[in-house]
Amino acid sequence: MGSTRSHPLPPGIFVEMKPSPDEFDDWTEEDFDNEIKRLQERIKELKSQKVAREEDDDDITHDPDVREMIENGEHTCHMFDAPCQACEDDED
Repeated sequence: MGSTRSHPLPPGIFVEMKPSPDEFDDWTEEDFDNEIKRLQERIKELKSQKVAREEDDDDITHDPDVREMIENGEHTCHMFDAPCQACEDDED
């Protein structure tokens, strides 16, 4: 029994394509396990770097919202009780 598909697109729009070669075709289960372990270790490294940077980072300009305000020339002095880039620009 053949498959009769009805598509809303005109006939000939579908083209049979050969599957592209997969870079993992020659990998063994051990290769996959090793890659998964490597990636898990990399995730741990990146997370610890992020936490360390967040804990040590007192520079408010690294906050994305504050950075956007500064780039837009908005005053941030009301938030941090200190002169801001917009204040300095106003002085010039």
